[in-house]
Amino acid sequence: MSKKSLIIRYSELAKELGVSTSTLWRWRQDKVIPEPISLGPRLVVWERVVIEQWLESKRTQEVKL
Repeated sequence: MSKKSLIIRYSELAKELGVSTSTLWRWRQDKVIPEPISLGPRLVVWERVVIEQWLESKRTQEVKL
C-alpha cells in the first residue's frame, strides 16, 4: 500500500485529473479549481485534502443535476 503525499504538485495534479498542465493553468486562471499554496517563486502545490474535497463537491453537484 502506497501512502499519498499531503501535497500535490502541478504536473502530478494534471496527471491525476487526466488533463494537460495548460488546462490546469487555465482552470486556475478561471478560478475553477481551488487556489494552490505558493512554496516559492516557481513552486505551487495543492493540499491533497483540498483537492479531494473539491472533487467530492463536483460529484455531488452532478448528482443534483
